[in-house]
Amino acid sequence: MLLKTEAAHVTLTNIKIFDPSLSDRAAQDMCLSSLSNSLTLIYELSKLRFSSRLNPENMIQDIENIDIFEKAQATGRGVLLLMPHLGCWEFMNVFLKGRMKVSALYDKPNVNGLDDFITSTREKFGARMFPINISGLRQLFKSLERNELLVFLPDQVPDYGARGFIGSFFGHDAYTSDLVHRVISKFDSEIVFGSVVRIFSEGKVKYRICFEKPADEIYSKNVEVHISSLNRSLERLVMKAPEQYQWSYKRYKRLNKSEKNIYRRQ
Repeated sequence: MLLKTEAAHVTLTNIKIFDPSLSDRAAQDMCLSSLSNSLTLIYELSKLRFSSRLNPENMIQDIENIDIFEKAQATGRGVLLLMPHLGCWEFMNVFLKGRMKVSALYDKPNVNGLDDFITSTREKFGARMFPINISGLRQLFKSLERNELLVFLPDQVPDYGARGFIGSFFGHDAYTSDLVHRVISKFDSEIVFGSVVRIFSEGKVKYRICFEKPADEIYSKNVEVHISSLNRSLERLVMKAPEQYQWSYKRYKRLNKSEKNIYRRQ
């Protein structure tokens, strides 16, 4: 039944682009795993929001490359932490509490009623939430001026008419926001990539937190070079656990009606 939903159709379409060599059975198995991981995130959000006995240290399996994050923090120029929609990305907010003041840009979810729930969960751990609009960007710039940390998930697809450029994502053209490029053009901030992957063991879930330093090309003044580097860094993180990636986004949506809509059911 789950495979007959629109989310499953989009997920399966994206997975076949991600790895065309997968058999139909393997692609369907990965689709089910991705959708199951997305459903797990709802449970995790509820636990983070309502539990009064959280012990974050006991929830962490291990941390990779924490020195990369700490070196970026020590520069005093503000930090952009970029993450894909992978695993339990919401847990990063829990991990960051007390380490650095956090601001985050967000786009309202399509599901009614989720907005307040998600923002209140994030704010519970000290993050300040700003919408992706002019007012939100002004607040964001002030945060970076105060050497704070900005969290942004740049694999979100910009709305039609929003600023962005085409960049390759797993070998297929994908419209990608140029927001990070605009920020680093204005501020000399450090960029760090991060992810939170679930580790399932003996009926329990723990989290592996990973930080990565991007290639120097991400700081390029050429926006297309920047976006290419950004997407390559995202790809490396997704490859850590592709079955935990949220493939249900229409990452490869067409930019105009003259192009083929790959998500239209045949």
